[in-house]
Amino acid sequence: MYRGKTSSGARGFTLVELLAVVAMIGILAAIATVGYRRYLHSAAVASAKAVVGSIRISQESIRAETLAYLNCSTTTTNWYPSVPNGKKKHFNNPSHSDDACWRMLNVVTDSPTTFGFTVVAGAPGAAMPSPVTQQKPTWPTTTEPWYMVQAAGNADNDGTFCYLLSSSLNGEVYVENESE
Repeated sequence: MYRGKTSSGARGFTLVELLAVVAMIGILAAIATVGYRRYLHSAAVASAKAVVGSIRISQESIRAETLAYLNCSTTTTNWYPSVPNGKKKHFNNPSHSDDACWRMLNVVTDSPTTFGFTVVAGAPGAAMPSPVTQQKPTWPTTTEPWYMVQAAGNADNDGTFCYLLSSSLNGEVYVENESE
C-alpha cells in the first residue's frame, strides 16, 4: 500500500496559530461579557420604570377614591423593600416598617428587584421634599394633593446610584445615571 509523502507543515496548526485563535476567543468573550452586563442593567432599569409606573397608577386610583394620595415612606431615603445594594430582593418585605402601606398600593412585580423605592405624598400647599437625585427639580406650590416617587439602584454596589424620579406634577419619569 502506497502512502504518499506528506510534508511536516501540512499535518496541523502551529502553536502561533492556536495562540492567535485563543486570543481572539478571549477578546470576543470579554466583549460579550460587557454587552451582557449592559443588557442586565438595562433590564433592571426598565423593570424599575415599570414599578414606578405601577405606583403612579395605584396612586391615581387611590386619589380617585379618597381625594388624597398615599404617603408610604416616612422619609425620601426610607427605601422599600430595602436599601439598594446591588443584591436582588423580593418586592414585598414584611419586615420593613412601611410594608402595610406599600401593600395598600398593591404594586406587583414579576421578579426580584435591585432597586429601592420611596413614595412621599402631601396635602395641597405643603412643600414637596427634595429628592435624592443630583439634579434637584424646583417644585411649584400646589393647590392639589401631590406625591413623589423615587427609585434608586446600585447594580455594582460602588456608591454610584441610578435614580428614577416621577411625581403627580409631571407624568414623565426622570432618569439619572442610567448607565450606572
